Amino acid sequence: PYARFWKCALQVNPEGYSRAYRGEDHGMAGEDFLTALLEGCKEAGIQVVGIADHGSVQDVDAIRDFLSPHGIVVFPGFEVATTEKIHWVCLFKEDTTTEQLYRYLGVLKLTDPAEGVRPSRLGGEELLRIVEEECHGFCYAAHATNASGVLKQKANHLWRNPLLKAAQIPGSVDELPPEFKKIAKNQDLAYEREAAMAFINAKDVARPEDLRDPAASCYIKMTSPTFASFVTAFKDPESRVRLDQQMAEKHYSRIENMTVRGGYLDEVTIELSDHLNTAIGGRGTGKSTLLECLRYALDVDHKGAEARRQGDQIVKENLGRSGGRVELDVVSAANRGQRYRVVRRYGEPPRVHD
Repeated sequence: PYARFWKCALQVNPEGYSRAYRGEDHGMAGEDFLTALLEGCKEAGIQVVGIADHGSVQDVDAIRDFLSPHGIVVFPGFEVATTEKIHWVCLFKEDTTTEQLYRYLGVLKLTDPAEGVRPSRLGGEELLRIVEEECHGFCYAAHATNASGVLKQKANHLWRNPLLKAAQIPGSVDELPPEFKKIAKNQDLAYEREAAMAFINAKDVARPEDLRDPAASCYIKMTSPTFASFVTAFKDPESRVRLDQQMAEKHYSRIENMTVRGGYLDEVTIELSDHLNTAIGGRGTGKSTLLECLRYALDVDHKGAEARRQGDQIVKENLGRSGGRVELDVVSAANRGQRYRVVRRYGEPPRVHD
């Protein structure tokens, strides 16, 4: 397995949210709403959903039980207001039970689901600490530039807290108003952070059709879409967190997979990531053999005489004695993404098949 970007909608609300907080009735209830939500996820390519109703988790199981059999991973959670009236979205491990979630709400001093928008009796820093250290969850700053957002409220003490790792913005950093853009780029001394803030798009999804809005989702790079991988991604947001606008298709040549027939790596097939790949192992595990076979298949010469001598010897020992060959599937950017298979048997030139 290797890491790739998964499309995530991290602020999905249950059917009653639209009526309760927006005064709008989308006309759907029960399974009709859940079916529309599922279709909205499929249409938008959403693979991970975070549930974040205001101070309530009563609909978590219904949404999770409906979406999970269709391969959509659900992180349960809720939205909470701090004593500063700043909103955090708190998400938890995918198998967290509703009973556990109710206990977490209690720990955060939120015991009445009917008062979901009522602020907790805890401040923002204490909420961040409890969610991460005691509940093993993850918090991000909801709608950071809006009225109840950490930037709009000028809460620089919360912005600088290292436990706050992500903030939701409506578009890209460059589209932010000037007073927020400087903070987002870590150029305002009053808001300066040691670790970069991760920015996500996670607009409130009140109706299933809201999932079509690019501002409702972002991309997180994970090996598999688990909560543990999700949290780890925010330790390196520069490479693992992307806004919708940053995911424009890029065309570049790449090797998709490699198979060796014969020798030390006989019948080894490796699926390669579209991004960074590394060969890691102790002496004798086949790293040099792997790379020399790859070089041989592509007919790439060595730059030095000694390197050429060693490389030729490795290839001869592994492919020459068994009449082996190397097979590659490659993608050509020059030919607009056309796929080719390169096959080279020992002692013969490479053959390219379209």
